[in-house]
Amino acid sequence: MTAHQRQELDQRLTLLAGWCGASCAFVLDTTGQDYGASSPLPDGWQALAEAAVPLVIEATRERPLRKGGHLHLMRSVEPPFAAAESFAGVYMVLLLFDEPFAAADVSALVRRALPEIEALTVALPPPDPTRVARIADGRAG
Repeated sequence: MTAHQRQELDQRLTLLAGWCGASCAFVLDTTGQDYGASSPLPDGWQALAEAAVPLVIEATRERPLRKGGHLHLMRSVEPPFAAAESFAGVYMVLLLFDEPFAAADVSALVRRALPEIEALTVALPPPDPTRVARIADGRAG
């Protein structure tokens, strides 16, 4: 992906994280490959991401995204605090929080931002297969 295209998506995710009061935000695909991330990433973001992965897996177990499923996750009352919304069949926006949040407000903000995030994401070239940067592995590209 070109640096400029990735920067635009990263900037949009940084804005969304700020509006929602999230610690950080990512765009991921169903393999965990990251396409964008808010910045700066806070200390401990890896632990937040690792705690959210089982939530996403469980939420898509019966209808995986690649098989037409949809992800709408709002874990706002008990840890790990996370919000996720899928788009374009294989991608998701994942927001991670340090504390409880207002699920209805975050859901509305994510839905409002999603068309632009989707357009920026699908415009990116496919990731370099030699570059492995997966959130589940504790790295953001």
